[in-house]
Amino acid sequence: MKEKMFSDLDPNFKSREIGETVLNFFDGFSAPFVLEGFPYRDDQGRRSRLPLSVAAQCEKEGVYPMSMQGAGEIIRFRTNSPKIGICAEFSEVFNGNNRGGSDGFDLYLGIGEESKFLGNRMLPVGADRIDALYTLHLPADGQLHDYALYFPYHCATSSIAIGILPGCTVEAPTPHRIAKPVVFYGSSITNCGSAGRPGLVYPSIIARRMDFPLINMGLSGSCRGELCIADTIAELDIAALVLEFDHNAPDPDFLAARHEPFFRRYRSRRPDTPVLMMSQCDFYPDGESPIRRRIIQKTWMNAVNAGDMHVEFLDGETLFAGPWREECTQDCCHPNDYGAVLMAERIADRLKRML
Repeated sequence: MKEKMFSDLDPNFKSREIGETVLNFFDGFSAPFVLEGFPYRDDQGRRSRLPLSVAAQCEKEGVYPMSMQGAGEIIRFRTNSPKIGICAEFSEVFNGNNRGGSDGFDLYLGIGEESKFLGNRMLPVGADRIDALYTLHLPADGQLHDYALYFPYHCATSSIAIGILPGCTVEAPTPHRIAKPVVFYGSSITNCGSAGRPGLVYPSIIARRMDFPLINMGLSGSCRGELCIADTIAELDIAALVLEFDHNAPDPDFLAARHEPFFRRYRSRRPDTPVLMMSQCDFYPDGESPIRRRIIQKTWMNAVNAGDMHVEFLDGETLFAGPWREECTQDCCHPNDYGAVLMAERIADRLKRML
């Protein structure tokens, strides 16, 4: 059979230059590249963290566009190319107060705890596409290396081409040590916090260090505990579920009305999946934080007293504990890079035990 070239259908994937470097481009959404973090695709080809039909049912209208934004979205692959190019287009670009590396692609070398950050390439202000090149300072030994490309977490990427030098090889990535994904459901703190770039969102740090596929269902301002989301997560075969379910409840009464029903709905369909629930990281003893913590603890204790051996509680007050507690956020709420690293370390310690 005669080999066919995708570039015959789409000229964007023909050999082309970035700067003065000629590269052969391939569709990053097709094999051998592996897309993670976006388990759903609708009949229009739109990739998403939540099914768009479910997102449309949610109370906050922001859930729908956020479902297509790239928090936790990565492409993994192996190549021996000393230069890697990306050409991406976006259907939506949202600029936040922490715009910068958040509207860019992070490239990492290696897998698991050996992963190393190689650089961020930012989307130009006002642009709806990016053409960028990574020059890798690796031995010219022809060895294949694993790479992970993290997507901008405030942008909806509609297409991406990945380029390698002519004569080089690209293959599927090394399998994860933990094969099943872990789902994180929560607020803006889980969605992105105030991380300076995509690879530093706390669930992404944990996934990289523990080496599992990530599905980030953090929804900024919109974690309301709708039962349709519990049902959606229950349809997935996952290694664990992490609930950062607190901030977007407007008051403790709302949290009490939603938290345990959400957990019970999920648990009724997935009785053995480990669930880690935690209270808010920005703990203030003179505010509502202690009340909210007791509500989440009640959900946990009721499950334990009913014989549930696969649920644990993590006190959010401990996540920033230490002499630099006040330096962990951008705005006394959303974790900055330092806060995200502390959260990742302390949540990962608990997840390792549970898994």
